Amino acid sequence: MRFAGTLAAAMAAAPTGVVISDPSLPDCPIVFANPAFHRITGYAPEEVIGRNCRFLQGPASDPAAVAAIRAAIAEARPVAVALVNYRKDGRRFVNELHISPVFGEDGRLVSFLGIQHDVTARVRAEDAARRARRAAERASAEKSDFLAFVSHEVRTPLNGVLGTLSLLLDTALDAEQRAYAETARRSGETLLAVVNELLDLSRIEAGKLDLEDIAFELAVPLREVLALTAAAAADKGLRLHGSVDPRLPAVVLGDPRRLRQVMLNLVDNAIKFTAAGAVELRLWPEQGRLVVEVRDTGAGIPPALRRRLFRRFQQADAGTARRHGGSGLGLMICRRLVQLMGGAIGVESTPGEGSVFRFDLPLRAAPAGAVPVALPAPVATAPASGAGRLLLAEDSEASQLVAAAILRKAGYSVDLVRDGAEAVDAARAQAYDGVLMDVRMPGMDGVAATRRIRAMEGEAGRVPILALTASVLPSDIQRCLEAGMDAHLAKPVDRARLLGAVAALLAAAPRRPRAAPAEAEPGPHHAILAHETLEELRAAVGPGRLPDLLGVFAAETLARLRRLEARPSLAAVEQEAHALQSAAGTFGAAALREAATALEQAATTGDPAAVAAVVGGLPRLVERTLHALSRAAGVTVGGGG
Repeated sequence: MRFAGTLAAAMAAAPTGVVISDPSLPDCPIVFANPAFHRITGYAPEEVIGRNCRFLQGPASDPAAVAAIRAAIAEARPVAVALVNYRKDGRRFVNELHISPVFGEDGRLVSFLGIQHDVTARVRAEDAARRARRAAERASAEKSDFLAFVSHEVRTPLNGVLGTLSLLLDTALDAEQRAYAETARRSGETLLAVVNELLDLSRIEAGKLDLEDIAFELAVPLREVLALTAAAAADKGLRLHGSVDPRLPAVVLGDPRRLRQVMLNLVDNAIKFTAAGAVELRLWPEQGRLVVEVRDTGAGIPPALRRRLFRRFQQADAGTARRHGGSGLGLMICRRLVQLMGGAIGVESTPGEGSVFRFDLPLRAAPAGAVPVALPAPVATAPASGAGRLLLAEDSEASQLVAAAILRKAGYSVDLVRDGAEAVDAARAQAYDGVLMDVRMPGMDGVAATRRIRAMEGEAGRVPILALTASVLPSDIQRCLEAGMDAHLAKPVDRARLLGAVAALLAAAPRRPRAAPAEAEPGPHHAILAHETLEELRAAVGPGRLPDLLGVFAAETLARLRRLEARPSLAAVEQEAHALQSAAGTFGAAALREAATALEQAATTGDPAAVAAVVGGLPRLVERTLHALSRAAGVTVGGGG
């Protein structure tokens, strides 16, 4: 009796609802309910006893959970479900219900014990957490998409700016002009570095930065960092040292590019903030870890400022960006990269005595016989003249101009198209040694165009294709490669990287004989304009005179075109072609001059078919030439005819 009394008191004091149902009675009614059950449901004892528990169910109760309860009762087995129930006042609550059958000593089913927990608050918190997680995931995805878009939209004009400045710096400039151009180039490179840092940080925060795990020679990234920073150190008169402890394994496993990125950032910072003395980069083993240390003899960092160094957008003080540049993201990215690689980074510094940045990583020796992977390095050698014929698909006029100028100056023949559909048509009609394909173009984009080209039969479908694009996220690169492109080169590109990538693309593919051009339009081997000639003419005639002269040239050229289209005698064609050749050369109309030369030769040799072919292509070439002259001179050139 004492136990029975204790049990009754315990059930009365229990914070969870407890009910007992009698299966021997019709509809298995409730015969006992504790006070907690009444508090949870709001029903008084006289409103509960004698009723089946289903009276708590309502429209929002999960039918599957209800069916599971009924099946368990019918089979006299335990069941645990969570379902929506209704209080007496109509409010819903989430009931975590556990039902167990109770058997007598003779094995006969005597009752069902139901234990009920009101888990509404917990479920709401879980739902809120799920919604917050989904919102965060959506925000992260949207941020990544936004950064990818912005990066493309920033990189595309940067490609034109930096490429044009590179071409400008190769021309004859006086000291003042060269100083202006160099300042503009450095500013553009700084902007590009900030864009790259933002992309790195966004990939890290979105969990989309994948680390490599490959075998590499530990000394290689150290040598490359020293080579990349040697000039900056020499400019400041600093001694730059590097060493690898002989106790370290020669070949290790890890991500050499990210290791190089962190070391390069730290060494670059040390040089930037050291006015005199030395910068030292050391690697050594310690308790199964690789320790990397960058030590300098700079001004040092006060304790209060050291605590802010690895935060986002933070630098040592407000004047740092003015004096040394930078976004304040570099050390933040270093810390995140080191953490991703399984390590930690810190700094020790005494004002007036220099600073020591140190990080450690897991040290894993590569298995015996593992072949180290070489880190990619830019190729700066230009190909020989006449190295091959390329198709450049690019909708940005500035990017077209820069890339074509660099490639033609290196000896390549370059044909230009503005969208994917034109690229497919050109690749079908001509035999190219390589295709440089932008990804984001109006109409058919570069990915779709590449798939169309790869579907072609024969050599046309196997032409090497280089993605030349400002889309640089890993997913963008993967999409290019999956479409059939052979390599990816991120904009903006300088001359060395562009020529190196094209040389590598062509070197990896067998050379193919090129078919004769399908179109008769002359001038495929030259740019429309020789800008150097036009600028020399501008300087020679003095300010304000060039537009008038171009107007005269346009009128004369259109008149000559009308006379040539009237099919004069071969002697008259020869005379018109000779005059057109001379005028075009004067104004830097390189492609038109080449066409006029070809026309003169055809007339001289008495080849009417060749004359007709060249004349047939002249209207389009004249239109393009006058349009290019208009842009270059900043005036309207041309007229009806």
